[in-house]
Amino acid sequence: MNSNYLAYDVTVLEREFADLLAAYPELAEDDTLRADTIEGETDAHRILARIVAVERDADSMVRAVAERQRELAARKARHERKKEAMRVLLMRLLKAAGLPKVTLPEATVSVSKGRDSVEIVDADALPDEYVRVERIPDKKAILDVVKGCGEIPGARLVTGGETLTVRAA
Repeated sequence: MNSNYLAYDVTVLEREFADLLAAYPELAEDDTLRADTIEGETDAHRILARIVAVERDADSMVRAVAERQRELAARKARHERKKEAMRVLLMRLLKAAGLPKVTLPEATVSVSKGRDSVEIVDADALPDEYVRVERIPDKKAILDVVKGCGEIPGARLVTGGETLTVRAA
């Protein structure tokens, strides 16, 4: 379904709505009359149906891509486990043969000495200069206080924009 002209169609409809309200000011006061007039005198419902169709198609694609990503992630995890299992077998074989390095046409396989690293056995016992602290605001707790007419320095209550709900019939 071609959605190239939908933005143009919406612009045209917005102008038509404004013209209708200018010609018939009583439409501003009566929601039912305004809805009936818009349905009967404009292409609004046809354009809305086209927009919903394109939005639903996009939503279907989003869900399909998400499912494919889950499938690919599972496949990736299987291959990572397989790779690690093969590396364990390579290590076992080289160690059993007493060979630190083997050059093959496909690759060179070698066993090297382990590197030093740090294992943290008790993070709470570490001195402050060796710990990074991350402050993460508890937005739910802050919202509860601010909504209850309280104030918290550094926070304020904001209302998000209007939201649109599309329920497929």
